[in-house]
Parts: sequence; C-alpha cells; structure tokens
Amino acid sequence: MKYIFKPKINLEKFGSKVFSVLVENFSQTFFVGGMVRDLLLKKKTTDIDITTQGKPEEVSKLLKLAGITTDDKYKNFGVIVAKHGGLQVEIATFRKDLQNSSRYANVVFINNPKIDSLRRDFTINSLYLNGITGQILDFNEGIKDLKNKTLRFIGEPKNRIKEDPLRILRALRFSLVLNFKIEKKSLLALKKYFSLLETISKTKINNELNKISSEKLKRLLQNALDSKKILDKLFK
Repeated sequence: MKYIFKPKINLEKFGSKVFSVLVENFSQTFFVGGMVRDLLLKKKTTDIDITTQGKPEEVSKLLKLAGITTDDKYKNFGVIVAKHGGLQVEIATFRKDLQNSSRYANVVFINNPKIDSLRRDFTINSLYLNGITGQILDFNEGIKDLKNKTLRFIGEPKNRIKEDPLRILRALRFSLVLNFKIEKKSLLALKKYFSLLETISKTKINNELNKISSEKLKRLLQNALDSKKILDKLFK
C-alpha cells in the first residue's frame, strides 16, 4: 500500500523537513505510529514520530548542521527530539527492548524496522511510512485492523501489558476515541490484568486522560477506571 504524504499544517511541514534531512543520510527512515494511523484514518495530525537506522548521536549532529534545534536528554533510550518554536518531532533509532528486573528495559540499537515494530504496542501503531515514496511497511497487519476498526496488541497481550501496564489505559483510550473494538484476546488480557494500573502514577494516568479532547469520552474513561461494572459495559 502507498500513501502520498503532502504536509499541510505547520507540524507536518516541520516533520517533513526533519524527515528530509534524515532520509538523505539514512535510507531506512520512516514516519511511524500515531501519525501514520491518523493519516490513513483522515484525522488531524497531533504528533509526529520518526524512526531511523541512524544512531542518536548521528541524528542529533545532522539536525544541528541543518539548523534544527535538538533536545538530546533521552538519547540513551535512542530518542532525539527536534524542536522549532512550539513544535516538536521525536526521532527514535530502530531498537529492541531487552527486559530486565527493573521497570525499564535495556535498549539495544538495531538496523531492522521489522524487529523494531515488534516492540510497539498495537498493530495500528506499527505502520512505517516512507515520506518520499509513499510506501507503507506493515509488518503486523495493521492496515487490516484499521479497515476492520479493530484494536489488537502486537504479540502476546499479557506480555505487552506486563511490560508496561499503562498500555491498558492506552488501549481503552484508543478504543473510545477511534470507536474501535478491542480484539477478544486483547480485551480478556486487559480485564485480567486491570489491577496492574494501580502501579501507574496518577500523573501518567492523567496524561493519558488529557489526550482525549472530548470531555464526554474523558468522563467515560474515568468512570471505567473507577468502576469494573462500567468497564465491562463499555468494553465487551
């Protein structure tokens, strides 16, 4: 599948500029995640993520040479943030997360977008778009799930939830906002491990809630978090 990306709003124009700088030096550079999902759903772009084979130090150096301001404080996790005014774009090096005894995984940089896709949360968020050719790499049948309005974890749902319980809340948020049905196995895992949300800080929970622009949907999700009965009623 192809999608010809034509930047319209300022965020998209800035993202396109960053992408162009990187793809000239690293052929395996892609827009990824929510931006690609929203473009295919014809929704407004609210954030831009780019992923590339370039290492964080290389990415930062190239952007600075192009006159683009960068924030390097997350470079050890493989992430560089490009900034312009109030706009920002996150650039992540292809990586693989190696789980350990702490909450945060060890990050290993790799040179393979397919392996990189396996560390992402949902199939619909694992689409890789080449901003020049329009080619979309779909390693996890994300386009099929978009067409069927289905939210599905990549891999084994219980493992993805245990890696990061915040994914429970993200799944519920995406289901409400996109009006997508949560795939059966994923939903069963959400309900079984729902109590793991108690390990998540209120700040992170509020951050997810605040990503919902509709006050009605925000209240629905908040109520679902407070009542198991409402959770079962909304997501069945």
